[in-house]
This record gives sequence, C-alpha cells and structure tokens, in this order.
Amino acid sequence: MTPTVLAAYVAMVLLWGSTWAAIAVGVASVPPFVFALERAVAVAVLLTLLSLTLHLPFPRDGRTIAAAATAGLFNIGIPWAVIFWSEQFVPSGLVAVFGATFPIWTAILAHYLVRGDRLSRLKVGALALGLLGTAILAGAPIEGGGPNVLLATALLSVVPILWGMGAILAARYLSGSSPVPVVAIEVWASVVILTPFALSETSRPAVWTPAVIGAFLFLVVGGSCVGLVLNLWLYRKLRPTTVSLSQVLFAVQALLLGAVALGEQVTARMAVGALLVFAAVGLNARAGSGPPQRSDKAGAVAAAD
Repeated sequence: MTPTVLAAYVAMVLLWGSTWAAIAVGVASVPPFVFALERAVAVAVLLTLLSLTLHLPFPRDGRTIAAAATAGLFNIGIPWAVIFWSEQFVPSGLVAVFGATFPIWTAILAHYLVRGDRLSRLKVGALALGLLGTAILAGAPIEGGGPNVLLATALLSVVPILWGMGAILAARYLSGSSPVPVVAIEVWASVVILTPFALSETSRPAVWTPAVIGAFLFLVVGGSCVGLVLNLWLYRKLRPTTVSLSQVLFAVQALLLGAVALGEQVTARMAVGALLVFAAVGLNARAGSGPPQRSDKAGAVAAAD
C-alpha cells in the first residue's frame, strides 16, 4: 500500500471499529429503526450537500445508479436495520464478530465475479473455519437470551453475505465514479427501506441524552460521511478481499470497547468462536491480497459500506 492508502485504511478501521459501541449507546434510549433512519437521513443530506457544494458529478447512467442503490441496500439499509435492532439483545462486540466473516464471503463471491481474485485451498479452508466459528457464536449463551436473541444471531449471520455482495458491486460497477455522490445515492436508497421500519416505532419513546447525541453525531460524521467514502475509495485502490480484511480489526476493537466501556459480557464460548473467525480471516489473508491487477480493473470498469 502507498502511505495515502495505508492512512485511509487505518482511519477507516479506527472509525468503524468504534461504531458498534456507539450504536449500542443509541439504541438503549432511542428505538433502533428510528435511530438508524435518522442517521441515514442525516448522512444522505450531508453527502448530497457536500457533492453539490464541491460540484462532484452524480452518475447519470442507469446502470451505475442502479448499482449504487442496490449496493446501498446490501451495504447499509438492510444491515443497519438488522444491526441496530440486534444490538438491543446482543452485545455490540459480538455483533462485530459476526461481521468479521465478511471477508470470507467476499472471497467466495470475488472468485466468480472479480477477475484475478480467485479461490484457493486456503480460502476454502478459511470459509469452513469461519462457518464453524459463526455456528459457535450463534449458539453462545447470552444473559436474558430468548427468541429475540436467536432471531438476532440468525439475521446477523446473513449480514456479512450482503456486505460481500455490496463489495463486489462496488468493485465491478462503482470504481470509476466519484465516491461522495455514489455513497449519497447508496444512503438515500437505504432511507427508503428503513422508513417503514421506523414508522412502526413512532409510538415508542425516544430519550436523546447527551451520550446518545454524541453517539449519533459520531455515527453520522465519522462512521458514515467519512467512513463510507473512505471505504468506497479504497475499493478503487485495493482488491475487495483486501479491503474486507479490515473487518477483523473492527471486531477486535469492538470487543474491547464493548467489554471495557460498556461492560458487555464476553463468555468463553464467544471467545472461542471469535478466535475461529479471526483465524479464518488470517487464512484468507495468507491466500493472497494486494492491489487489483490491470485485468481486474479492466473487468471492473467494463463493469464501492
């Protein structure tokens, strides 16, 4: 990586590794779908205004717009609905560990959809190890567990697959577009899908404490306006599998923040499952990563969380 790319990568990790704890702070006082929608609206408005102010071109062809909207649903809309709701019942650090399987699924999808990003025996082994770790995490005991916890862990297992699909879309169809307007389109698409969920919670009280306001501002500015743009920009510089490897760093940071700052429970079974997931991501990293080859870029152009 060049120094600029490395700095962007580190900044994205530091920002996104902290978002899980910020979400937990928010949904403790504000209905989760309302909190998610308000974040999405704020981010969409800010990125749109920034694009217009800086005269950044919005994509005009239908294929790019459709790809951005679809990537937004896979990267933001559906995952935010699941994650914000799930953090009412599942510790934020554990939610992040589920997300750490993202690079494994990205590797599988990239094998079929991105030139030069091929599967290997190590990547297949990583997938098997990651699935085992996910299965252990899904069955990890959580205080006050019940049907909602079981449903949350099942849904959280699907989120990394959606992220993988969004990563491939970003690499294949969005790498040639200006990141800020593209992410604005992605978030507006997410607003559409989050709205009906939020409307179902309008009767629930929302308490905006200083801590919740601080968490909201961090999620909007750092986690989204900066983090999402950095993420899409990195897909223009690195392979999808390389960008997605950052997910394991998010999970480590989220586990530490959850345990230290929020006093979240970390059981032995959760630790074992997390270690298996991290080992799987490590195997995936050893299988090969780096900047896209010339043929990759050609495939992507003839083709952006």
